[in-house]
Amino acid sequence: MKIHEKIKEYSKGKGETMKEIADDYGVTPQSIQLYFSGKNAMPLSFLSWYIDKHPDIDLYALFSKEHDHIVAEPRPDYHKKYRKQHVIDRIVSILEEEL
Repeated sequence: MKIHEKIKEYSKGKGETMKEIADDYGVTPQSIQLYFSGKNAMPLSFLSWYIDKHPDIDLYALFSKEHDHIVAEPRPDYHKKYRKQHVIDRIVSILEEEL
């Protein structure tokens, strides 16, 4: 899938209209249609602007020929590290229950 096809599919999934994109970017809806259809090359300035507006786009997936989806996978939540004293207190309480 080509870059313009990925961007078009992503935009459609977000429910964006070409008029909304055109108004935000400052061009005509026809220009956006030409970018999304691949008839006109998508300018780097537009691509950069669009990526800035949509931080969930994964650049590696966007430029990779093996990926069809361009949204980054959500990052896992990391648990806060426990302080040493907290761990020691927990061990002591477990030992007290068991002994």
